[in-house]
Amino acid sequence: MSNLIIKRPENIFGLFSSLLNINGVGEKKLRLLEKKIGPYIINLLFYLPIKSINRFKNTSLKNINHGEIITCEVEVIEINMQPYKFRNKNNISRIITFGLDEEKSIRLDIIYFGKNTQYLKNIYKVGNKIIISGKFESFNGLGQIVHPDYVLTDNQRGQIPKIEPVYPLFLGVNQKFIYKIINQSIKKIPNIPEWLSDKVVEEYKFSNWQDSITKLHNPENIADAELNSIYRKRLAFDELLANQISMLLIKNKISKINRNLSSKNNSQIIEKFYKSLPFKLTKNQIEVVNEIKKDIHDDKTMVRMLQGDVGSGKTIVALISMLHAISDGSQSVLLVPTEILALQHYNTVKNLLTPINMEVVLLLGESRSIHSKKERMEIINNIAEGNVKVIIGTHALISKKITYKNLSLAVIDEQHRFGVKQRYEITQKSTNVNILVMTATPIPRSLALTAYGDMDISIINEKPIGRQPIKTYVLPQSKINEVLLSMERAIKNGALIYWVCPLIEESENIDLIAVNERFDFLINYFPNIEISLVHGKQNQIEREKAINNFKIGKSKVLVATTVIEVGVDIPDATIMVIECAERFGLSQIHQLRGRVGRSNKESSCILLYKSQLNPIAHSRLKILKETDDGFKISENDLILRGPGEVLGSKQSGNIDFKFIDLHLHSDLIPVARDEAVNLLKNDNDHKKINTLLSIFENNEAIKLLKGG
Repeated sequence: MSNLIIKRPENIFGLFSSLLNINGVGEKKLRLLEKKIGPYIINLLFYLPIKSINRFKNTSLKNINHGEIITCEVEVIEINMQPYKFRNKNNISRIITFGLDEEKSIRLDIIYFGKNTQYLKNIYKVGNKIIISGKFESFNGLGQIVHPDYVLTDNQRGQIPKIEPVYPLFLGVNQKFIYKIINQSIKKIPNIPEWLSDKVVEEYKFSNWQDSITKLHNPENIADAELNSIYRKRLAFDELLANQISMLLIKNKISKINRNLSSKNNSQIIEKFYKSLPFKLTKNQIEVVNEIKKDIHDDKTMVRMLQGDVGSGKTIVALISMLHAISDGSQSVLLVPTEILALQHYNTVKNLLTPINMEVVLLLGESRSIHSKKERMEIINNIAEGNVKVIIGTHALISKKITYKNLSLAVIDEQHRFGVKQRYEITQKSTNVNILVMTATPIPRSLALTAYGDMDISIINEKPIGRQPIKTYVLPQSKINEVLLSMERAIKNGALIYWVCPLIEESENIDLIAVNERFDFLINYFPNIEISLVHGKQNQIEREKAINNFKIGKSKVLVATTVIEVGVDIPDATIMVIECAERFGLSQIHQLRGRVGRSNKESSCILLYKSQLNPIAHSRLKILKETDDGFKISENDLILRGPGEVLGSKQSGNIDFKFIDLHLHSDLIPVARDEAVNLLKNDNDHKKINTLLSIFENNEAIKLLKGG
């Protein structure tokens, strides 16, 4: 199965045909639909309603309330429209009707706005009996419906759906149009083989895939279209199954059996390194090192994630893992997303390896390199010839220009900045490359199983010896003077302070204090104290100088944007001020807070909020004040922001879920995992797998598989 390449079966080609094949969709509408929904019929089928309404819940004018939907029969009594020459867009056309049967004494006005109302004469004629459906409003004591959704004769009553799905709209389309073209798309669904086992179908009482899609768009009752409906559950299971199959296939693509392991193993490197360390590893760190060491020396390629909270000591675990990997003479790389983080790791690792006389090199992109062209080429040549064993760098390490002598371990830091494609590409740089990805943002179990189901997981949840909890304070911006006075006292006592702002320059739309403006303010407030500035628009030299001045204590305050969120490790920094904290996500604030508390000194984080907090922002800041447990914070972040935001742009592309709600459907993940294993084992002609993965092809892992 590891060599399976996903190919779309011919019988589902129609699902991927252009929306131009749908009646009513011309070139103009196609452009709108492509932008908001997608270009194919399958995209329409996956465009889900946000709710559904019962159009026949209220049929009596006697009992209807303001704002409710009503469907009732009325008789047209009077038509009032302005003569055409007097019309403008603000004109009102009013059709006066009265209810039929026992409601003949109840008046209902039908209101239209605008000048183009000539067509109404063809719809409304005095004395006609019609069916009206729309939102009832009480205005000046009279009942009215403005621009009704349906106006039909009695024999057309069946055209009004009893339970009608409500879709998110955008400029240029209305509910009727979306409903119409989706139902045309449903008619184009071919016969699709059942990919679920009889056991799962029977256990969960699932309908087939086609019927489940149909019911979501044509519910028989309100519950059919809800998140916890059996039809949504079926489709969520299918999506999880596609996800788990793709994860297993990716793991098979990366993993290779019977690696030709070298019998040569220089354990003296590890022993010397342990003796040179100025601190002791925690029990938790030692356990994780042993897990990774076992995998590295196993006969099957390692694909493992190392989760650890901020400040838990992942870097030292990664470095020891790299040393275990190179103890047989091979090479190891540490791949990071930014130059700042690469330089930080390079300096840290270089200092740690100096006592054992081991060389480490840094490789950045050509335009960002701190080396001359000649020096960079020399580094590239040394990597290719195997002269250097420990290599640190950015995406440049995956470049086609870079070759390795014998790469055996790739450590990927801040994995949420990289996708499954990058993980795969680095494994193609040598015959057998072990993969260790690291994250300082603990990921909820349900999310880890869907985004990283191809990996084994190690967790560091114990802080290094001597670390103290970070005290967190939540204060309104109006108390900034008190904060400044506290800072002044702390600086006199030798403290180093981060001050984080969200933007580099003033925005016209969002009232945020720009980092440059705050930098100028603090310089004026503390005229005798040196202050550094760091942001993403600086060049590498400026940034490095600012961070280094802060690190050595030459400057006492580092004013920064979120570029310091990861990788900046300055143990003497003990205070973090985050301005406009209500604008940040939970995990992001937790990461920023993790820049302090990296020594045995008492540390604190001050979260300043600028305006009245909305409920979500209030919840975020309350959680941060109450706990510094990254795993609890990540669970709450998933609830507040959803999987895409928690994982970051690269990984959210990997799980662009249409039907899955991880809070409702997480119990299905292990079942889908087992089903995926069985399907890979038993689907000999790959027809079911190809159909399933083609239908759910809009994720990074499946796209990679399709590429071969």
